[in-house]
Amino acid sequence: MLANEEEGAAVLAGILSLDADKRYARSELATAADIPLKTLYLVEMVDQLETAGVLERVDDVDEPSEAEFVLNADSDVYQAAATFGELFATRLTES
Repeated sequence: MLANEEEGAAVLAGILSLDADKRYARSELATAADIPLKTLYLVEMVDQLETAGVLERVDDVDEPSEAEFVLNADSDVYQAAATFGELFATRLTES
């Protein structure tokens, strides 16, 4: 599960930094999270985020092209992660 993975926080932080109006390949998601692409595949992070509704696959699954995803900023999981990130940053600046 994503929460149990060492890179989970980096992946969520990377996703929160992305533009919700753009399409992203797995390689771009890995770059945003500053982790190796191989890691996304090994622990199935993209699949978990898609299942949780944070990412939505938008390419044609039947085409041989690279998978593309968009952020689902309306997802309750995405909203919770964004709220947590904002609250955490606020607390850090108050200290």
